Amino acid sequence: MIVGFLRKFPSFFSSTLCKFSVNDRKCLAITYAHHEIPSVVKKPILFATVLALGIQVASAYQLHEWGTFTTVSGSDGVLLSGLQREEEPLPAFVHSHFGFENGQEASQEKLASVMKTQGYPAFPSLTKGLGKRPVSGVTVKMETPVIYFHSDKAFRAKVKVGFEGGTISQWYPNRSGGEILPEPPPAADPQKNPVPVEQWRIDFAQPYRGGIEWDVNVLSLEESKSTLTFKPRDSINWLRARVQDANLVRTDSGEMENYLFYRGIGHFTPGLLTTVSSDETLHLQNQAGADIPFYLVFERDQGGTFTWSAGKSGLRSGETIDLAKDKLMPASSAFPEAVYQSIKNGLVACGLLESEANAMVQTWWTSYFESPGLRVFWVLPSSTTEKILPLTVSPQPEKIVRVLVGRSEVLRPSVENEWVAQSKLTGDNAYVWTYTVEQDRFGLAIQERVKALGNVAAITGRHD
Repeated sequence: MIVGFLRKFPSFFSSTLCKFSVNDRKCLAITYAHHEIPSVVKKPILFATVLALGIQVASAYQLHEWGTFTTVSGSDGVLLSGLQREEEPLPAFVHSHFGFENGQEASQEKLASVMKTQGYPAFPSLTKGLGKRPVSGVTVKMETPVIYFHSDKAFRAKVKVGFEGGTISQWYPNRSGGEILPEPPPAADPQKNPVPVEQWRIDFAQPYRGGIEWDVNVLSLEESKSTLTFKPRDSINWLRARVQDANLVRTDSGEMENYLFYRGIGHFTPGLLTTVSSDETLHLQNQAGADIPFYLVFERDQGGTFTWSAGKSGLRSGETIDLAKDKLMPASSAFPEAVYQSIKNGLVACGLLESEANAMVQTWWTSYFESPGLRVFWVLPSSTTEKILPLTVSPQPEKIVRVLVGRSEVLRPSVENEWVAQSKLTGDNAYVWTYTVEQDRFGLAIQERVKALGNVAAITGRHD
């Protein structure tokens, strides 16, 4: 309507819409031509002015996001499943799907409904209380994406994130909508014959699409700075993800945080093929369909010695690089500050604020750099991120920055040979292998690789 009006009266109206940005709030001005404007068009012009101003003000904010996709592959490059295990518990206030709790108690209301319909779900667990819902085919763990808002003014925001190939299993603050996990049909007699646990299994190797929605109030920057965000059961990594220059978000129920948080599990190929040849040379092939803007290779041995190499120019679409083991640079001190600065600067170059890049590196430092293994960190092309995690936001931000980092854990042939040897031990000597399969975060993936190498060493005590 406004466009048609302007076309109809080109000699009476000219406009200049100055660009808004988070750091430079320029004015929006509607200027009139020197001709006298008939009274009949004054009200439409005023309406156009107000509407344009409203649209521009609503758009004058930026949305930034970071997160991690974790995978494990054998030296042959095949992604391994079994990545549903959690590395550490989340704060108790985080929400989750039933059967996907991690540090939280299951909803008593939901549990009562399940017991009435399907009977008690005897999910396997090594701890007290309800265990984990059985899943399979999990080749990717989506870890801690957080979404920040940067705005001078308060506004209402609606956010919708899809997940092609996986479920968004945990989130905070509470969502306003999203996926509902499939459940088995009701039992004929829930009390005497509950639904078998196996019928609760979700196989992510089958097509699946998850998603989440939020409807939140974004507080002004002034109010955000004066509002208490402390929660008695915060964890250190939860705190590290907060940045002072982002707005707080608050739901209508009063839940509030410095960011929107979500995570999940799924089955898909992020886009970087990692293989290791028999001479221990690491090969990286970009299969994402677009350029990878940054990558960093890091390796830490069991003795704590680490080496690394950064590809600041990234990987072009379809490009393959070879990295011999002796080409990795040794770190010069106990704390690899050069590694920290390299990955932080790589994230900043991809669009994150320095505060956000610091928050990401510090949140994941222990997991990224203090555990043994060979891993490649690489930033997904924006087109790949949008394909896997399609994002819809209202009102539309002036700028969206999404930096999702692939964390590709890679098993060297020498390491695989060590696991094969461990899997053949018996009695007390089998302790390391048993502990790895039953307790290690990547134990199920390691076991799968050993089986693939023709050395079946199944552990019967745990089937998560």
